[in-house]
Amino acid sequence: MVSFRNLITGALAVATPAIAALTPAQIVTALRDLTTKSQALQTPAQQITIINGPLIIIGLGPFPQIIKGFTEIITITTATVPQIVDTPTITVVADRQAIAEAFRDFVRVHQALLNILIGKSGLFSTVPIIGQPVAATLRSLESIVDAAAFALIDVVAGQEGVPAQAQALSTTIDIAIKKYEGLSLTKRENVIPVAAIKAAPIGRRAEMIAA
Repeated sequence: MVSFRNLITGALAVATPAIAALTPAQIVTALRDLTTKSQALQTPAQQITIINGPLIIIGLGPFPQIIKGFTEIITITTATVPQIVDTPTITVVADRQAIAEAFRDFVRVHQALLNILIGKSGLFSTVPIIGQPVAATLRSLESIVDAAAFALIDVVAGQEGVPAQAQALSTTIDIAIKKYEGLSLTKRENVIPVAAIKAAPIGRRAEMIAA
């Protein structure tokens, strides 16, 4: 069977110069950094309300901060995946277990963040302006997290727990995507134009969006 890592390594060899491999300790550090960034996003996610959520349309409220945080996670992971792919299979059991533990912590914290967002999505069944940007960000997240998970599974030689954790995280991201993709606008005749909302005083904008 051709491994995911071998497929990616071949493509990278054609497209880019050699990429530095990571040590087990560096992989653990990278996962912990992503865990910390995910943990930091839980507070703004918990602060989402039916009033401040729609402020995303003018770049305010918790959602822009959350999207920015996810984008940072995506950027870091995108840069790290090729390095993991270029890392030889780890044979030392203690190193594999350390990576598995760091990945488990990341999955736990990231799922907690996603579950907060899943719960908050129910507040906005009539606010489609929230669904599109959040779903788009989550789709990008899903793509790179899946790539990272496959690379990790390969580099730790299928260490027990890693494949199951990867599948669990992928499932949670997919649920979050569907929740935000599913947001729809109830038909109504008097929809306030975006330009009018942006032109209104800040104190009045949330009322106009929620009206």
